[in-house]
Amino acid sequence: MWFGEAAAHLLSQYGIEDVFGIPGVHTVELYRGFGSAGLRTHVARHEQGCGFMADAYARVSGRVGVCAVVTGPGLLNLLTPAAQAWHDSVPILILAASTRSDLAGQARGALHDIPDQAAAAAGAIGWSKVVRSPEAFPELLAEAWGVLTTGRPRPACLHIPIDVLDSQVPGPWTRAPAADRPSLEPSSIDAVRALVAAAERPVIIAGGGSRSAAPEVQRLAERLDAPVLTTGNGSGVIDASHPLAVGTLLPFSGARDLVAAADVVLALGTEFSETDVIYTGIPLPAGGDLVMVDVDPAQLSAHRPRIGVCADVRTFLSALLGVLPEPAGVEPQRAGAQRAERARSRIEWTSDSRRHMPWLDALWSMCPPDLITTLDSTQLAYTAHQYVPRTRSATWLAPYGLGTLGPALPMAVGAGIAAPDRPTLAVCGDGGLLFTLPELATAVDAGRQLLLVVWDNRGYGEIRDSFDRAGVARTDTEVTAFDLVAVAAGFGAHAVRVTTPGDLRDEAQKAFLRKGVSVVVVTADDVLGTD
Repeated sequence: MWFGEAAAHLLSQYGIEDVFGIPGVHTVELYRGFGSAGLRTHVARHEQGCGFMADAYARVSGRVGVCAVVTGPGLLNLLTPAAQAWHDSVPILILAASTRSDLAGQARGALHDIPDQAAAAAGAIGWSKVVRSPEAFPELLAEAWGVLTTGRPRPACLHIPIDVLDSQVPGPWTRAPAADRPSLEPSSIDAVRALVAAAERPVIIAGGGSRSAAPEVQRLAERLDAPVLTTGNGSGVIDASHPLAVGTLLPFSGARDLVAAADVVLALGTEFSETDVIYTGIPLPAGGDLVMVDVDPAQLSAHRPRIGVCADVRTFLSALLGVLPEPAGVEPQRAGAQRAERARSRIEWTSDSRRHMPWLDALWSMCPPDLITTLDSTQLAYTAHQYVPRTRSATWLAPYGLGTLGPALPMAVGAGIAAPDRPTLAVCGDGGLLFTLPELATAVDAGRQLLLVVWDNRGYGEIRDSFDRAGVARTDTEVTAFDLVAVAAGFGAHAVRVTTPGDLRDEAQKAFLRKGVSVVVVTADDVLGTD
């Protein structure tokens, strides 16, 4: 049995069904195996696109995203999305071919060779190991699986020398037993129960680690009458229509005053990233007692809460709800809902954000309730991140931790592969789109519904504004593709330009009814934002 066949059949035992990659001469044997094992492969136009697709696939499906790439440039091209996955705790498994064993480290000019491929990957994602013999693969895959699925999920990379890839092995392999998850200490449940039961003004901050525990978060909020703030990665944990939902509003005075006045703050699966206060660096106000629940013990050490619980959020909340008493009665207007409403009412919108609101209102008035949205680093999306209400039935992917340009389009493609029956929307700027524009061809080939809205402000708008605020002459901020409508049409997408919010609304309505890829380029005087 060829190594690639044995490896792919073992991957299928772990539940892997899809692989993202670009085949090359060094990965032919992997692809022999993918076909033999019945794994679906999805080809991108650049390895960066593969990584972003696998990232969104993992977030939407709840399964591990898998990438297969060639030696050297294939792996290096993948490192930006891999680092994004590390930043946002997304499980991506990278299978990378590497230099032949007898040539590794010899600097003898082998094709795609670099000084230390495994070290390069380790610098971006942490866990990175070389499969030095065929027999080592099952054990290393089991170790990687622990990194991907137990504790705080992180990416993992297995480097397979091409001589190992070309080898034969005696028969198929069997999956190793799953690693045990850490057990929950009963004493921690008792300590939290006593604290929250006595709280009069509790507040919940739900982070990305609470996404799998959305029903439990809502039940706990209702049990405690506690307003719920969400981080960017926690968006949608509680429906925006719920009276206790505050939203993704941590940077604003209403939310900050809410936290400051709390006697107990329950932080569920969040690292208190500067992303969630719009990179201002201002810390959350010190309110009452801080209770942190996180699978990563390093987070508990860093923030020194009154009570720190190292556990999966869903496991912890299920146990806590089992010992909390039901409220004696439900008042017509409970204090928690009133506190949440006050927090929502005090938002310091900038003039730029107010210019964006008619466009966002027009676009989201046409959005289906089960929409998957991917956001790039662009000004319209920044306002949307705080302004657009999220629902439990929708999915919101805004990877602002690493903060790179270009992920929205390929992430929308990966999300569509994970959930082919759900509508998808990508929002990006004209500058960011140029980073991953070739994946428009991938999207068209996939044949699934996708609406791509391009905020065309003729360059890097946020960077342009930063130069202006600093009193520095604009330098290299005025970039453009000149005619993105023609470019998109050339890729086979249905493409139009709009100049009013009403036009955007009409085109969005058509796009969500149309099969295939629609591109709407927004260009108007208030988009350019120039004096």
